[in-house]
Amino acid sequence: MVDIVRKEELTQILDSIVAVMEGAKEELIELDGAMGDGDLGLTMVNGFTAVAEEIRALDETDMGKIMMKLGMKMNATVPSTMGTLISVCFIKAAPAAKGKTELTLQDMVKMGQGAVAGVMERGKSKPGDKTMLDALHPAVEALGAAAASGDTLSDAWQKAYEAAKDGVEKTKTMQSVHGRAAYYQEKSVGRQDPGATAMMYIVSGIAKAVR
Repeated sequence: MVDIVRKEELTQILDSIVAVMEGAKEELIELDGAMGDGDLGLTMVNGFTAVAEEIRALDETDMGKIMMKLGMKMNATVPSTMGTLISVCFIKAAPAAKGKTELTLQDMVKMGQGAVAGVMERGKSKPGDKTMLDALHPAVEALGAAAASGDTLSDAWQKAYEAAKDGVEKTKTMQSVHGRAAYYQEKSVGRQDPGATAMMYIVSGIAKAVR
């Protein structure tokens, strides 16, 4: 079981996310195709594959610098709405990891909070708008609560995953207000949000890796 995340563990986490995304690719394409471009599954697989390759090419142990570089790689590889927002997550998580070669659960909570703030600012969105935030925000909240309770890294990320999963379920009752899905208005109600679903799978990949 992992308690501290260094570059080596982060590499394993990214590999885990790639594996999860490959398994979820068709589901994400189908969800996104109903009200979007239908390329979300490919975006996630291609983006995280490139990021997993990038970390292996980096001669860097400062986790903040690594996160910045991974964010830039994601943005360059998949310059789509979701690709950009995921790159924002990496970049805005970076300051909390700056100068550190090892990350604790507390560090990860701060990184997650930075990611949430970054996505809200960049996407001009908030929880409840039926976006990836509806999985990311509850996941980070759960992570913070678990850290405050003294949970292990593994248990904390499992709770974060459960919270993200619950968040995705709740998006079915919401109406889209952003992106292409917003054109569908009431028709978007009853469908789970593709972006939130992708974010849930990212959290799932992290939870699996730290277990």
